[in-house]
Amino acid sequence: MKNIHLFLKLIVIICSPFLFLIGSCNKKNPVYIPEPPVIEPTIYNQCANDGDIYKLLFDTLVINSKREMYTIDAHEIKYKLDNAMPLGVCEKTARLYGTAQYSPLSAIVKTDENISRPMNWDTRGYFRDIILEEDIDRIISFPDGKEIKFQLSLLNHSEEVIQTSPIVLIYQAVYPNK
Repeated sequence: MKNIHLFLKLIVIICSPFLFLIGSCNKKNPVYIPEPPVIEPTIYNQCANDGDIYKLLFDTLVINSKREMYTIDAHEIKYKLDNAMPLGVCEKTARLYGTAQYSPLSAIVKTDENISRPMNWDTRGYFRDIILEEDIDRIISFPDGKEIKFQLSLLNHSEEVIQTSPIVLIYQAVYPNK
């Protein structure tokens, strides 16, 4: 009798995973398997300097008296909403993109007044807080048409400079001219 109980317990232990699998695969409650995500191709940019690995997608900005930012071809940038600047990948040096030595993890922005500010890299490909509200306050006090340059130095994991890129800021009280 003892052997029969032991034998029955052994059968239950062995069969229970199979019964669970059969029960979990019923057609009334199927498990949804999502489609794999569509991989977006990397867009390569023409870069001004041959050695650059990254291109600031907004390297020249126009700021008007309403504190709005525009690209040089009059596309409005909602920079104040998310306060982030995207980076693109340069075509000639694309093979270096993604390697540890050439992957930016932080940066230093140097203003036209020689003030340096450290910042961190956002994992979605953006640097945050390059241009601060106090920078905009100062810029809108400039005479119409004045240009200033900030320098963005991208740093790798060892805090070595990968590249330094200029950001040109132009004040035009009325822009775009609509």
